Amino acid sequence: MVRTKTPARRLALLNAARYLFQETGFERTSMDDIAAHAGSSKATLYRYFVSKESLFQELVAGSAREQGGAMMGLVQRSAGAGDDLELISAAPVAAPMLNPAEPVEPSLYRFGHYILKHFHTPESLGVQRMVIAAAVDPEIGRAYYEQGPARATQYLATYFEAVIGAGALRPADPHVMACHFYGLLESEVHQAGLFNVVTTLDDERIGATVRRALDVFLRAYGAASA
Repeated sequence: MVRTKTPARRLALLNAARYLFQETGFERTSMDDIAAHAGSSKATLYRYFVSKESLFQELVAGSAREQGGAMMGLVQRSAGAGDDLELISAAPVAAPMLNPAEPVEPSLYRFGHYILKHFHTPESLGVQRMVIAAAVDPEIGRAYYEQGPARATQYLATYFEAVIGAGALRPADPHVMACHFYGLLESEVHQAGLFNVVTTLDDERIGATVRRALDVFLRAYGAASA
């Protein structure tokens, strides 16, 4: 009798694979290992995924949708972007953080605090390590980058374009500004997180880090610096 595939079993297999890929690496993880960790047979695993590579690619795409989509949802809601931007999901925030009609500094502070608190986490950093390890295949790296970081940068650039138009920041390339702002947010903590040294940040450290990043950013792009 052929058993029906179920979403719960599929998710269990994906979670087992994610754990093993992060703990032991893609190359050293076998389909046998994944099946055993999920409490399934290898035959069951192959009914859901034709190969280890296809399973990994689905994990990468799903992680990009979860993380990039949440960040895009946040910026879209904040910047008032149109529905045609095809959001993947909405971030769980109670109020907009990047409203172009509000003062730039407190808006960017709230946004930066949210980014470090919700994306500098063991789970998020683990996914990044997993993708980096497999990015010897450029298609895997491109899929994650285009669905996650690249789209998030695009949405932040939309906000910067609006506030430049309102005269709140000096004229500059909005995309470059978005790259610089994300870079400043990550500059003190990202490598320590990526190398599994500091994977969680308390609110005091997040606040101090964001304030320093914002100080540098506004010195470069504030309207008074034009």
